[in-house]
Amino acid sequence: MRKILFFVLCALCTTALHAQFGRLDKYPQIPGQYDAAFVDYVKDFASGVAKSSYGQYFGQITKERNVYGFGAYYTDTDGVIYGQYRLGNFLFGIKMGTQTAKVGSNEHYICYDLTTGDPLYIMKDGDKYALPADYGKTYRFESLAYQNGDKYVGETVNGKREGVGLYYYNNGNYYYGKYKNNDRQGFGAMFYTNNTITIQYWKSEDE
Repeated sequence: MRKILFFVLCALCTTALHAQFGRLDKYPQIPGQYDAAFVDYVKDFASGVAKSSYGQYFGQITKERNVYGFGAYYTDTDGVIYGQYRLGNFLFGIKMGTQTAKVGSNEHYICYDLTTGDPLYIMKDGDKYALPADYGKTYRFESLAYQNGDKYVGETVNGKREGVGLYYYNNGNYYYGKYKNNDRQGFGAMFYTNNTITIQYWKSEDE
């Protein structure tokens, strides 16, 4: 009986530790072919403005004026939401509030404290996962200013642009996309001051 109880306790402890400190992706890792299929579908959609009770959207829209593609939603409840949309639904991106930034999807995301840049927790399928104490030494959400007047706002790893972020140019244009080791990686969208959007693709070094 004691042996059975011991093994049950060990199993419970292992489960608890896994839930709290086990390796958990910060957000869904979207396969490249799925991202490419999404871009192929939306690449010819024009940019425009759509309004709803949720807020105002600027980005790609269909001929029927459905929100579909890359864009930014300006809301009162969730702040500005940058990223990818399908039929009006948020798929993946950055929810930039006044106090926190949430990077990922609605169901699976990492939450950062905007005042400190520290990661707070990971939310996945309704469960909140605590992070190891040293997690914030590696992964952060920062605002980085450059001498030419440009600025980056987004995820960093050891001080370098890595993850999902926004790069603001001093001419008013900005780019939304993923980064690795300071370089852009994969698909992203450039938002221009003349209210147009272009989808761009950046190869990684190992491609």
